[in-house]
Amino acid sequence: MQPQQIKRPGKAYRILAVFITGLFAVSSSYAIPALADTPTTFSGRAFAVSATTPLTGTLTFADTGQLPPQGGEIDATVVSVQTQQAQAEVFLSVTMGFDHRAESQAAIADATLLPGDSNQVTAEFVEAHSLATCTGVSGGSEIANLKLAGQQVTVTGAPNQTITVPRVLTLIINEQIVSSSGGTNAITINALHLTAIGGIEVIVSSAHSDINCGASPPTPKDFMTGGGYVIGNGGGKDNFGFVAGLKPGKTIVSGHLNYIDHSSGDPVKSIDVTSYSGTGLCREFSGPGTVNGQSVTFTVNACDNNEPGKSYDTFSIHLSNGYRVAGVLAGGNIQLHT
Repeated sequence: MQPQQIKRPGKAYRILAVFITGLFAVSSSYAIPALADTPTTFSGRAFAVSATTPLTGTLTFADTGQLPPQGGEIDATVVSVQTQQAQAEVFLSVTMGFDHRAESQAAIADATLLPGDSNQVTAEFVEAHSLATCTGVSGGSEIANLKLAGQQVTVTGAPNQTITVPRVLTLIINEQIVSSSGGTNAITINALHLTAIGGIEVIVSSAHSDINCGASPPTPKDFMTGGGYVIGNGGGKDNFGFVAGLKPGKTIVSGHLNYIDHSSGDPVKSIDVTSYSGTGLCREFSGPGTVNGQSVTFTVNACDNNEPGKSYDTFSIHLSNGYRVAGVLAGGNIQLHT
């Protein structure tokens, strides 16, 4: 038997083999890299009222300050605003960032701008909210019973609705500023933005959110935020604002509650939520508080049934002194964050 002969490849085969080998070498050298593990960064801020004059400069109330790049949650201490340019009762001011979402909200009641002036502006409830995600931004505002110089103003809901009193003032309603660029999605909502003669500027309920998306592992959390009003026992608008539960990355329940019965004038204030529980769309939380300086304990049950929450979400409060109110939101919103 003749030994088997192995033929050398022809010239064309050798050229093809060299080409393919070279192609694999080049492909290996210039392979598309895996997605960089760059973390998502957040920014946000909410405040209730900002008033500026040439004499006082800018005074900002219930200001969360800037959300750090790593996100989390910040809520500001609620206050009563009493200046020559603006008066209001603050119920909520919160900003947060986690899980590819940056959100902010501010809510106030009984706003008066330019108090005592013939062109004063009033509103029973003023709320702003903003949201930035990896796919875009959204936001808006809710304003109840807005009046200018005693005359009812129809709020259309359109962005940047503008009313002008020539040579006196300009009022922008539902001001929306989208400033997305360079991979960052960003939006600011100012529910009311007033400029007037004499260098006066007042912003009521401001919510800013922005996000630059990268890697973002899920953040442990189960908390609820809310700001709005229900119709109380006396037929008035009973305002509330709260943050309660396990905030992002936290293992201890915390929060605060601010509530006022407008029929009686009695306010409920608490800076300490000590228990929090619930399943589905509803949560119950409780803690110590005060009513006109008298100690009470409160229990709140709130449900986030829809977005937005007006006419869908529910809120109830029960105090240790026997007081109780419950109802569907006539204005505002409740949000569950899980």
